[in-house]
Amino acid sequence: TRLRQDFAAGKPPPKAAAKLEKGQAKVNAMEDKAKADGKMTRKERAKLSRAQNKQSRKIYRQKHDAQTVK
Repeated sequence: TRLRQDFAAGKPPPKAAAKLEKGQAKVNAMEDKAKADGKMTRKERAKLSRAQNKQSRKIYRQKHDAQTVK
């Protein structure tokens, strides 16, 4: 997943990592719900895309904020 790829080099603080994992789980649940009926509508795709972009920004910010566990 994106979290594992981005934090392979350095570990984020446990609290921050848990928060990011929770956010990613929410995005995954949204995707599963959208696919549940067999067809993803344009509106569902747009909503999912926005959620993924938001989560991606959070991951990027956490990765680059110089907080790591030693």
